[in-house]
Amino acid sequence: MPTKQLQKMSNKNTIYGICRICKEKKELTFEHIPPRSAFNKNSRFFVINSTEYYQNFEKYSTKKLKPKSKIEQGGLGEHCLCEDCNNFLGSNYVREYKKFAKIAMSIISTCQENTKCFELDISDINLLKFMKQVIAIFICTNKPVFTDSYPGLIEFIENPNSGNFPERYRVYMYLNNEGQVRNGTIHFTNTHGAICDFTNPPFGFVLSIDNPNRIKEVSEITNFKYYNKLKDIKKLLIMLNKYPSHYPFPLDFREINKKAAK
Repeated sequence: MPTKQLQKMSNKNTIYGICRICKEKKELTFEHIPPRSAFNKNSRFFVINSTEYYQNFEKYSTKKLKPKSKIEQGGLGEHCLCEDCNNFLGSNYVREYKKFAKIAMSIISTCQENTKCFELDISDINLLKFMKQVIAIFICTNKPVFTDSYPGLIEFIENPNSGNFPERYRVYMYLNNEGQVRNGTIHFTNTHGAICDFTNPPFGFVLSIDNPNRIKEVSEITNFKYYNKLKDIKKLLIMLNKYPSHYPFPLDFREINKKAAK
């Protein structure tokens, strides 16, 4: 194929927009959410209109209704970062996220089905950098205006060594290997206020905004911001509950209705 035709095809596929991190209008690269190396390489999924899904989520959950769209594969994500910001996350935070994900997946994939709580040794993980990758996920899964409304999130991830995380935000975590992906977009709830819930095995994360009350069902990891290096700590344990995510609503951990599924 002639060079000019190749260039024309390349330009046609180029996507421009506002980078979620530097907030500049640039050519956007595809960001795997969560990182490709953390069990997001060969994901197979359907793309469903959000309104359609929320109206019929019970039918989708019980498989009474099948998506009409074709199966997508190659990992979940979207064009949301410029090349520089994509590379910045990859070189600074992805390694720690991948390390923690492998530990969690190895434990929950070999446990008995009815096990609901797990104890993990996380002394080998840079928890500050892990938490920064988690915040980057929430930044990427929301629209650019998200960080205009909630400043401080971008500043937290821009400096790899800074533990300056505004008090108005609290971060929680749980384990997951059953149900549907939750996309991490912001919801406004009656019980918890503004909240984001992102789920993709083996993890689920919750970002709580301006809520002084602790969410008891999930483990709070906001204090990870204090743990940049753990060389002097021989053992550091964390308890994490495992929840299903059959329903699309934040912090909705109900088991699927087995009778309705028949």
